Amino acid sequence: MPAIAPIPPWALKQILELYGYKVTYEDQFNWLLEDPSQKDAEPIPLPKLGELVAVEIMMQAVLGSKMGLPTYFILKEKVLGPKWGYQAAAATAGNDPPKH
Repeated sequence: MPAIAPIPPWALKQILELYGYKVTYEDQFNWLLEDPSQKDAEPIPLPKLGELVAVEIMMQAVLGSKMGLPTYFILKEKVLGPKWGYQAAAATAGNDPPKH
């Protein structure tokens, strides 16, 4: 399984939104996202600032949403395009260049 690599904050937010999460609060520094179908689940805080989100924060968001890595990579490809998607991550995991 390929590893998670840093992506821009707006992209991680869009991935969570495609998975069903909604922004319930935001300020100039962070978004707070919640899944309306899971009333007892912890909200997921995401930073707005910075070029890329730290891997630790991304893993926390993916695990907290119970998304699973295969779903994450499929949604990431929808948001960022094939260059960033599952096939590219799988190819680089095996040290083969991504096929476009």
